[in-house]
Amino acid sequence: MKRRGPPARYSRYLRAAPLRDDRPMRIRPLHFAAFLLLLNLVQVAFTELTSDEGYYWFYSRSLEWGYAEHPPLIAVMVRIGYALFPNELGVRLVNVILNALGVLLLFKLVPRREPKRDAHIYLMVLSLPLLNYLAFIIFPDGPLLFFLVCFLIGYRRFLAREDWPAVLLMGFSAALMLYSKYHGILVVGFTVLSNLKLLRSPKFWLSMLLALVLFLPHLAWQYTHQFPTFQYQLEDRAAPISFGHLYEYISQQLLAIGPGLIFIPFVYRTQSRFERALQLICIGTFGFFLLTALKMFVHFHWTSITLFPLLLLASRYYEEERRKRLFQLLVLPLGLAVVLLRLYLIFWIFPVNHTSVDYYHGRHLWSKDIEGVAGDRPVFFGRNARESALYEFYSGRMGVALQSDGHHRSQYELWNYEDSLQGREVVIVMNGPFAGSTELRTRMHKTVHYFIAPNFVSYFNIPLEVAFPPAVRSSDPVAVAVRISNPRKAALRFEKAGFPRAPTLFYVILKDDHKVQGGELDIFPEGTVIPPGGQGQFTTCLRLPALAEGVHTVEFGIRYAPLSDAYTSKAHEFRVSRGVQRTRLGPTGGGCDAQDRPADCRTPGTSVRAVRDVSRFDNACGFHRGRPGHDHPGHGHRVECLRWPHSRTGAGARACSTDCPELAQLRVAG
Repeated sequence: MKRRGPPARYSRYLRAAPLRDDRPMRIRPLHFAAFLLLLNLVQVAFTELTSDEGYYWFYSRSLEWGYAEHPPLIAVMVRIGYALFPNELGVRLVNVILNALGVLLLFKLVPRREPKRDAHIYLMVLSLPLLNYLAFIIFPDGPLLFFLVCFLIGYRRFLAREDWPAVLLMGFSAALMLYSKYHGILVVGFTVLSNLKLLRSPKFWLSMLLALVLFLPHLAWQYTHQFPTFQYQLEDRAAPISFGHLYEYISQQLLAIGPGLIFIPFVYRTQSRFERALQLICIGTFGFFLLTALKMFVHFHWTSITLFPLLLLASRYYEEERRKRLFQLLVLPLGLAVVLLRLYLIFWIFPVNHTSVDYYHGRHLWSKDIEGVAGDRPVFFGRNARESALYEFYSGRMGVALQSDGHHRSQYELWNYEDSLQGREVVIVMNGPFAGSTELRTRMHKTVHYFIAPNFVSYFNIPLEVAFPPAVRSSDPVAVAVRISNPRKAALRFEKAGFPRAPTLFYVILKDDHKVQGGELDIFPEGTVIPPGGQGQFTTCLRLPALAEGVHTVEFGIRYAPLSDAYTSKAHEFRVSRGVQRTRLGPTGGGCDAQDRPADCRTPGTSVRAVRDVSRFDNACGFHRGRPGHDHPGHGHRVECLRWPHSRTGAGARACSTDCPELAQLRVAG
């Protein structure tokens, strides 16, 4: 009897499996993203914080809707990670996760029928210096890149269907790009320029309206705090037009992005509206920051929004077989540079860099060395907010920095750290030597100089109101009236207080944003004190140099070495002419030509002081003891009116309400 085999319908399950699968193993995007995540977690665990990262950690100490230099998302990310791991890993944790997710989502924009493009993207991601740097060093660019991919996914869906999921995804992504970094507005703007038909789409406008509504809390915060971030990004970094930064910008972009990718947007022929958007985001961003380089230094990572669009265009460009050799020559060698970069940040391979100090290693040793000098005392780092934040991160001690250029306010100013230092024993740490300082060579190979101030006083948040005439004559003396308000809860003192020098008034004259003259006006009598909530008034003569005719600007502030100059007055515009300009000193200022003044008041440096109630503060304010104040005619306030020669060693105080009519016109603090 013939034996029958199994039914034909089961035969396909019983076939012998091949002993070997000759098909190459395919690495899927999920596998690659998991590899990136693991690689970067190891990297961040063994890489010390850089200066910016410490400052972002300082942001996260108190969550707000905005910060002095950036929108708030960077602080939220650090706060979440640091709550889980209170070390370098925690500071960077969320950024590393978003980077891996962003790369994974990028493959949603690559057709699944083209696995060859996947391999090109894998190699380019591993060989792109800037993308690797942003993967483990936390910058606002990290979340910006993640939400850029989300926006591009929403936009491609919008082009295909124009449905509500696309509208919502574009709106939320646009808002979160802006909460990461303001450069997100460039992504939206160049996308619109690539497809002007979007402006006729009601659903597109709804997505942008959604983004605006979500962004309103940050705008409200900016309004409440007088727009510090907008001012910093748009004004404070700007300088007169110069070609000096163009070479730096171009050379840095070639190194950060690589010669194998940076040219592709300029030569690639797009095949769809989506690719046109990718192309214009790249070209528009490069062009925008090329123009920006004429006004300021452009950091190498500011063009980060081009990275993912570049990868998509390059994967299409290099898929042709005839460009395989070009890919191997221009793209793959950068992979070696990335490996060296990663190893350098973990291990102390090179002891120094171009600034003679390795800023990526030894920060914990640097902070411990300074802590050994400071102990429990606060440490003041001048205007270096990033170093003060790093010191606090690694030592757990209080570090403070204060900006003093008259424009930019750091987060330390917004949180009013200055008042917490007044009257305390503070260690002042500067990079360069100054009078009375001691040198300290740290184990980071960075030399600092420190000085212990027994009774710290600073004037960075003390407002000056200066009366300066709108028109002057070149080389003539000008009467300057200065009103100083004390917003603090403690008395404001003008004395050496253990510092090398006593505080003085300084001025800077500019023309077309270039400094043409500067100097000091020694108008604060030793021991002057302004009570809490009170005001002090001073007047002096500023002898102008030979100035060119035209409009100039003058700014005033308080100089108290070794602290940085505190620019605390508004800038005053004035016109210089050769004609005769004579006015008497009043509430709005005027000339102080010697011909117009009695001999007793002609000495430059004459000063007037007024307080709300001199009878209560005669001794505390440092007036000459035994000389009672007197009343100025026409005023209901007692005013101390003194003549102080520059040497402060000459004749004693002189009552001059009748001798010097110009000074008698000075408005008294009410």
